[in-house]
Amino acid sequence: MTDEPGKDLAPRQPQPPAPQMDPEQFRQFQEFQRFQEFQRYQEATGQAPQAPKPQGKRWWLVVLGSRIFWRGLFLLVVVISIVWAYNHFFGTDDPGDIAQDSGGVTGAAQGLQAPAGLQGTVGMFYKHVSFADTTRACTLFLRDDTRQKFANAHGASDCAAAVKDLKTKVTSVDRYQQVMFPPEMLKTPTTTKVTIDSCALTVEGGPRLGTFVVEKVGSGWVITDWSPSTCG
Repeated sequence: MTDEPGKDLAPRQPQPPAPQMDPEQFRQFQEFQRFQEFQRYQEATGQAPQAPKPQGKRWWLVVLGSRIFWRGLFLLVVVISIVWAYNHFFGTDDPGDIAQDSGGVTGAAQGLQAPAGLQGTVGMFYKHVSFADTTRACTLFLRDDTRQKFANAHGASDCAAAVKDLKTKVTSVDRYQQVMFPPEMLKTPTTTKVTIDSCALTVEGGPRLGTFVVEKVGSGWVITDWSPSTCG
């Protein structure tokens, strides 16, 4: 009896399924393989692993850490303090000290460095009258009562009206504004109060404007009193 092939063979046992790998473990395994490959490449090519470059400091950290910056800041604070202290204790004159009752227009006499002369207070008063500049002429008076005294003497309601009326009596603007002062009046005053009588002046092309009492107030000379002159 012939044996059938395969009858004496034991039946095959089923193979157990391959264990499933966790995805995270598989990823780490792949990274490890790539790292090993990179190391082998470096050994083969003679390249050493590069250390990460340190990040540079931010510019403002460099500035704040600089001695030059702090010294400059200190000097700036010192200069500002000195300027503030000077202005606080030795500040400029208050423009309101001059022509304080001029109805809001102040400082007409500020900067006039002399009572006489063409650029002095009285010389400029004649010039302003020659052009009928009522604002500049009348603010050369310090107080309202002096302005009103000047207006009353010329039969006007106020200083501005008096200046306008005097302008009509000017026959030559060029000659009238070129008032001539005697040499002694042009000297630097030794006091802060002087009297200038128009009778002592050479006035051409218009009327004489009376006697002025001029005082140094603040940084300029201003008319503090006025009266008619005996010569007109």
